[in-house]
Amino acid sequence: MKNITKYAFMALLLFCTNKILSQNTQVNDSIISVDLDEVVVSIPFKESLKNNVLRVNKLNIKNLNYIKSQNFSKSLIEIPGLSLITTGPGIAKPVIRGLSSNRVVVFNQNMRQENQQWGGEHGMDISGFGVESVELIKGPMSVIYGSDAIGGVLYVHPDSYTMGNKTDFLNEDLEVEIGSYYNSNYKGFTNNLGVKGNLNNLSYLIQGSVVDNKDFETPKEKVESTYFENKDLKLGLGYESEKFISDFRFNYSKTKVGIPHSEHEDEDHEDEDHEDEEHEEHEEESYQDLTNSIVTWKNTFLFDNKSEFEIILGRSLNNRKEFGEHEEEHEDEDEDHDEEEHEEHEGEAHIDFDLNTTTVDMKYLFPKKDKSELVLGSNILFQENKNIGEEALIPDAKKNDFGIYGLTHIHSVSWDILIGLRADFRNIKQTDFDKNFSSLTSSLGFKRKLGEKAVMRINFSRGYRAPNLSELFSEGVHHGTAQYEIGNKNLKEERSSQIDLSIVTSTSNSTFGMDIFYNKLSDYIYLNPTGNKIGDFKVYNYLQEDASLFGGEIFLSKKTSLDWLSHKTSLAYVSGEKANKGGYLPLIPPVTLKHSFNFEFDNNSFEISALAKGKKQNIGQFETKTNSYFVMDISGSHDFNFLQNSINLSWAINNLFDREYYDHLSRLKNMEIYEIGRNISFGLNYNF
Repeated sequence: MKNITKYAFMALLLFCTNKILSQNTQVNDSIISVDLDEVVVSIPFKESLKNNVLRVNKLNIKNLNYIKSQNFSKSLIEIPGLSLITTGPGIAKPVIRGLSSNRVVVFNQNMRQENQQWGGEHGMDISGFGVESVELIKGPMSVIYGSDAIGGVLYVHPDSYTMGNKTDFLNEDLEVEIGSYYNSNYKGFTNNLGVKGNLNNLSYLIQGSVVDNKDFETPKEKVESTYFENKDLKLGLGYESEKFISDFRFNYSKTKVGIPHSEHEDEDHEDEDHEDEEHEEHEEESYQDLTNSIVTWKNTFLFDNKSEFEIILGRSLNNRKEFGEHEEEHEDEDEDHDEEEHEEHEGEAHIDFDLNTTTVDMKYLFPKKDKSELVLGSNILFQENKNIGEEALIPDAKKNDFGIYGLTHIHSVSWDILIGLRADFRNIKQTDFDKNFSSLTSSLGFKRKLGEKAVMRINFSRGYRAPNLSELFSEGVHHGTAQYEIGNKNLKEERSSQIDLSIVTSTSNSTFGMDIFYNKLSDYIYLNPTGNKIGDFKVYNYLQEDASLFGGEIFLSKKTSLDWLSHKTSLAYVSGEKANKGGYLPLIPPVTLKHSFNFEFDNNSFEISALAKGKKQNIGQFETKTNSYFVMDISGSHDFNFLQNSINLSWAINNLFDREYYDHLSRLKNMEIYEIGRNISFGLNYNF
């Protein structure tokens, strides 16, 4: 029975393939509202979306409803095949075809963002304000991005500078954006202010946002300690001439996010008064305090022979503090000592560490020949973490990466070939541990026009991931997951081999296509329940086993005969299984169906969208089953002119019918906490 869903999906894909190939249409390549001639920035070659050999999904954040664009993480689910692991509205991390955390590379502000990999309760910490677009590459991309990119790459492209070449500071090239919106469910306010301008060849931008969200409410109750606060500042300075382009970026983010407690933390209280006091303390202490700074300097040199050399210098400083119940069991003999212990720890972070990363990325794009182009590149990373608090989430350690790669793109009238090869070396050094990891990865891609009917892409890629510090060195309670975790210093590299097939066809009014993939994982690292307990915590250790993932996406976008009406649909399915001992991989999203109707009237737009997810019965060892659910959202956007400038009014009602449901990838479902109930949002955005 467990293969019925897989076979049914394969049959559906075959049907869709036949449907695609039988249509007499011109080729287009996206269901997301983007210009297909836009250049892909996540791939070294300056290819457009429609000409790229790799299948790249692009989401223009600026084209979304203003409210959607500000909730960066939630906006990503517009892309088929991408899901989110969440801990309430404040914490989210991407899942690409069943792989997440250290198996997904997030590239932000022109460098790798190294802050969401260390635990399930650690999010991306990226503000939506100041983001122009997002590109998603599904599948192993170690050839370009090195270790960890076996699930895919999420490339976040920062806001572009304003165009123009004026010498006057206060002129039409100065752009100012002011925005604000409100959420009824968690009584949240978001305020944005941005300024762009230029002086001759010099461009600049200043963008700031402040978010203050209170605890959210389910259809049944208010969930304590789920608030989210963020202050974000982005600065940019760009220079462009005929032979040289420079882009300096700085991003400072300060976040405070509440973490709800698991059930065991509120048990065993002696009396009601004491229970109330403990609860108040937990409310006050249970949160993360995150400070993240990113500085990058990207320089591109343009030579007379049409070649280019690019170097990106990056530095990120990440400090993470976690406040909550300390690991000790409070079994002191007298009450006075208990009080002294509590006073000593009050106001102190039990987890406090710095994760500092320096990167150097270089690539040389050779002059383009008639039918081919070549790029050579290298990536260097130096990373050090240092614990300050009394408990260590990950031990003090250093990580050094070096990788070198080459890519060639061969063109023809009806077909293209992409070939890549890369060598990687990683060293991890800890007090009593010094180990090297290395890998040789490759990729081969083929794109062909099938007459005037469709475009077919086939890509084979190999990737690798070295074990992270938590998997190697954990020894103790991980409060965020309520587990006692034991690392394994003998872990080997994970290796991935994936084949992708994509076929897309479209007319000027529609796009219809499908993606299908198979990913074989060697030495997949996972947490295994031992059946033992230490104190109140179940014990888990890290093991390795071969595994495989299979699935794909079907999508349709269509404008109707009515100029003002269009709709789009996507269906995503993924299955993950262990090879030898049997069983299923954890954190695999259920079958997901999305459909929306879009209405456009002059300067007004409306959207009615529905999301349906199937039952999730095939689960990992420490997961819980979830039932199917269906939710609806409605939203609108209205543009007005005010004093010869543009003002936008946007609104949205999420979970319109106030449904009670658990999402399978929510960490709160294990605490029997429903997803957020009905939420009404409205906002104003003014540009002048």
